[in-house]
Amino acid sequence: MKRQEKFTARKISENNASMPKYTIGVVSQLLGLPPQMLRRYEEAGLLEPVRQAGKNRLYSDQDIAILEEIVELSAQGINVVGIRYIVQIRKHVVVLQQEVQQAREAQLRAEEEWRRLEKARQHSESSLQE
Repeated sequence: MKRQEKFTARKISENNASMPKYTIGVVSQLLGLPPQMLRRYEEAGLLEPVRQAGKNRLYSDQDIAILEEIVELSAQGINVVGIRYIVQIRKHVVVLQQEVQQAREAQLRAEEEWRRLEKARQHSESSLQE
């Protein structure tokens, strides 16, 4: 799928990936899908675009990546229930990856604090021996 390769190959910053910015018309053209299909995917619970005040849908880079995956899975013959399951699993994986990253960062902070305290202990012991 050429459109998918072009879009997902771009670097998307973490902060901007979830920011809604594309209308249904833009996403429809980008992915080559009719707007009705995008609405159907939303009705099936496969994604949740943000609604503007006028009830217009806005899609984020993350939404588009999910839509690209939905199109690919659908082309492989996977039904809506299967696609929903896969999309949910992948969302859980992302959350777990974030939690693992946070745990690693906390571990690094704890190790740094331990090293600092160990140095202070050694310094105190050497001061007492003098």
